Amino acid sequence: MGEASAETKKKILKSATAEFLEKGFINASLREIAANAGLTTGAMYRHFKDKDALFCALVDKAIDFTTKTVMLADSSHHMDLDNPISKEHFEDEAKQTNELLNYIFDNMDAFTLLLTKSAGSTHEHFQEEICELYTKNLEQTINWMYKSKISSKKIDKMTVHFIASTLINAFVEIITHKMTKKAAFQYIQNIEDFTRYGMMGISID
Repeated sequence: MGEASAETKKKILKSATAEFLEKGFINASLREIAANAGLTTGAMYRHFKDKDALFCALVDKAIDFTTKTVMLADSSHHMDLDNPISKEHFEDEAKQTNELLNYIFDNMDAFTLLLTKSAGSTHEHFQEEICELYTKNLEQTINWMYKSKISSKKIDKMTVHFIASTLINAFVEIITHKMTKKAAFQYIQNIEDFTRYGMMGISID
């Protein structure tokens, strides 16, 4: 991509971000996005085939980062641990959480689009999909812990779903309530402490 083309694409994405944030995906106007970027609609189509492709360009990296973080909850990332409920493992999980929080605050517009402005787009069910993935990975790990006799209680699927959705919703609340970064870090630490000790209570006699 040439320098001029890259600069044009950058202007389109900046204009699109403002338009989508203000009006949401459904009501956003490609004509307005193009005009505010100093282009014709036809010129913009040379970079993005339609409105959905433009929206995806703004949020796909955020989805990829979130998905990679959620995948760390599956059993394959726990099997090589001497003790998956050790202090060292909890500290490693806290590091991963902090990396996600920092990424969210560095890309707040993308997450705001995903969680509050995506109706009608390819990614309108992002929250439900990431919650489903996290539930699946957490269930897999919890079952492995039970079979490996690391935990002494078998946790039912609905309880796992509740735990997973509670944690996902905790992150969503940061965006929807426009929390400060400092408040968000403390809030998530509180949630993690609460769920961690709760998990230990329901999985170990």
